[in-house]
Amino acid sequence: MEALISLVARNNKMFRRDKTQVFFSLLSIIIVIALYGIFLQKMQVDAIEQVTKATPETITMVNEWLVAGLLSMIAVTTTLGAFGIAIQDLESKSAADFLTAPISRAKIQLSYVLNAFFIGFIFSFIAFIACEIFIVATGGQLLNITEMVKVIGILILSVLLASTLNMFLVLFVHSQNAYSTLTTIVGTVIGFLCGVYVPFGVLPGFAQNLIMYFPISHTTVLLREAFMQNSIQTVFAGASNEQIEAYKINYGIVYKMNGNLLASTTSLLIIVGTTIVFAALSILIFKKRNK
Repeated sequence: MEALISLVARNNKMFRRDKTQVFFSLLSIIIVIALYGIFLQKMQVDAIEQVTKATPETITMVNEWLVAGLLSMIAVTTTLGAFGIAIQDLESKSAADFLTAPISRAKIQLSYVLNAFFIGFIFSFIAFIACEIFIVATGGQLLNITEMVKVIGILILSVLLASTLNMFLVLFVHSQNAYSTLTTIVGTVIGFLCGVYVPFGVLPGFAQNLIMYFPISHTTVLLREAFMQNSIQTVFAGASNEQIEAYKINYGIVYKMNGNLLASTTSLLIIVGTTIVFAALSILIFKKRNK
C-alpha cells in the first residue's frame, strides 16, 4: 500500500508541474463555453418558445443543460490529461524501472488510474461549484443538499468510468505524438458524443444510436436529470406531457430506445458495467504486455 501511495503522489506532482498539460485538458471545455455563448443558448430558447413563452426560468434551465454536459466532458478530458504521465514514463524508460522494482504490475497500473481519478474528481468538483455560482448569478437557484449529494455521486461514477476508459485507450499509445493526437481527437468528439455541440434530436438515426451506446453520454443524461428536474417542471408548467417528453428527447435529457424511455437505473447499470469491463480489460492487457 505504501508503494502505491508513493506512486500516486509522484504521478500527481508530475502532472501539476506541467501547466501546459493542465490547460489543454480544459481546452475543449473553453470551446464549448464559447459555442454556447455564441449560438447554442439562443437555439434552445428559440425552440422552447415554440412550445411556451420564454422566461428567466427558461434561461436557467438551458444553462443547467449546458452545465451537465460540461461536467461530463471535464471528467473525460482531465483524466485523459492525467494519463500523459504514463506516456512520459514509457518514453523516458521510467516505466521499465518500475517493472523491475518489487511492485506488482497491478499496482503500477492502478497508480495511474487513481492519479487520473483524483485529478478528474478535483477538477470536476471545482467545476461543479463554479457552475452552481454561474447558475445563481444568472437568476437560478442552488441545488438542495439531497440534489447536491446526487450530483456528486454521479460525478464520482463519471470520473471513475472516464479513468478506466482512458486507461484502456492509453494502453495502445506509445509516444507523445500519438498521445497528443489522441487527446486532440477525444477533445474534439467528446462534445458530440455527450450531445453538447448539437441537440440530440437533430442528429440522424445512426448518430443518435452512437451517442446512446456511448457509455459516458449516460453520465450526461443523469446529470441533466439531476440539474433540470425542477426547472423543467417550472418552464413547462402549462405544456402537455407529450411536449415535455419531446423536448427531453430532442435535447438528450432522456434517451428513447426501441420505443421505450430508458430509466435512470439502466444508465447507472451501463456506467457501472462499462467501468468494470474496461478495468478488467486494461489489467489483462497490461499484465500480458509486461510479463
